[in-house]
Amino acid sequence: MSSMFGKRFGLASATAAAVVVAVTGCSSGGSRSAADAVAGGKGVSSSAGKPGSPPSGGASPSSSAAGSPGGSAESSASSTPGANSPSSPSSSATHHVPVAPGSSANGPATKLPPYLDSEPVGDAPAWRTTSAGVELAGDGSAFAARFDPAAVRFALHAGSQVPGGSGWPGGNAASASGLVAGWNGGFLMANDASWGGFYLGGRTAYGSLRTGTASEVFYKDGSMDVLAWPGGLPSSDVLGVRQNLALMINDGKLAANLNNGTSADERTWGFTNNSSDVHGNRSGIGVTADGRVLYAAVHGASPLQLAQYLQRAGAVRAMELDINFSRPIFGTYATGRWTQPASWLGPAERFTSGNERDFVVVYAR
Repeated sequence: MSSMFGKRFGLASATAAAVVVAVTGCSSGGSRSAADAVAGGKGVSSSAGKPGSPPSGGASPSSSAAGSPGGSAESSASSTPGANSPSSPSSSATHHVPVAPGSSANGPATKLPPYLDSEPVGDAPAWRTTSAGVELAGDGSAFAARFDPAAVRFALHAGSQVPGGSGWPGGNAASASGLVAGWNGGFLMANDASWGGFYLGGRTAYGSLRTGTASEVFYKDGSMDVLAWPGGLPSSDVLGVRQNLALMINDGKLAANLNNGTSADERTWGFTNNSSDVHGNRSGIGVTADGRVLYAAVHGASPLQLAQYLQRAGAVRAMELDINFSRPIFGTYATGRWTQPASWLGPAERFTSGNERDFVVVYAR
């Protein structure tokens, strides 16, 4: 990736819209505002939201690499996250604690890593608003999409192969009625490659949810959040959870181990298809301080560059999703067709025709 990356990409704040997309090469926030409470209006242990103190008995993220560096289009991260394990949800954005009272996961508690203060890079691009209520900016190398949870709802889908099996809510193909957008899931989950598991409609795959692992959390009211899983079982208002690695951003700060082009990047954030270069196509998801949801994908980026891009877009918590080749997939949907902001993305048509891996879709409320 050229060193000009930082000069070319950056996002400025914009007025709230149902869907706000900062795109590159266009071709044609989800923290809950509810009080910190769980099922039945009961509270949780104060340790659940206390930085550095996940509930006792919470399982730490772990991963033994699925695959080897280079050559494979499948994403994986290597084993022990150690100091990479993030904190429980921060107070930077209002959130709902998604854990059932009195429950706990298996394994040892984790500790907070140190964080680096890092200013986002890039000049703010000009935005334009389309007739569909979408704001656009940028060129063909990076894009971000921002969603207002008051205007849209989010739905997690299981893939036919990942997690596989039958009977998952919604199946592996999304309904087109009211569809607004969709994006890809995270790493493969076998052999702890994603440092966590998958939960949807009361069922789990690939083991228990792991304390400290970065998680997309989907609620039955259609809202979603991005946070480090605080430990325990999902509360009754949680419909789905997709876990993947550690938080790249927490409390608005970049994780300390986004090492800007070193081999440590691959051990933590996934092996690229070129074992000699940490740059690859990367995607991520986050939330803003005012509760909107951000998706971003960057062509030929290091982990640090993806995180900086998400930070510049306004993310106070963010996690990496899938990487490499055309594994990042994003599209907007209108009048019966998908539109994608970059040619290097995988085909979004998979979301409505049937996808082999898990994914997220967005609907108008």
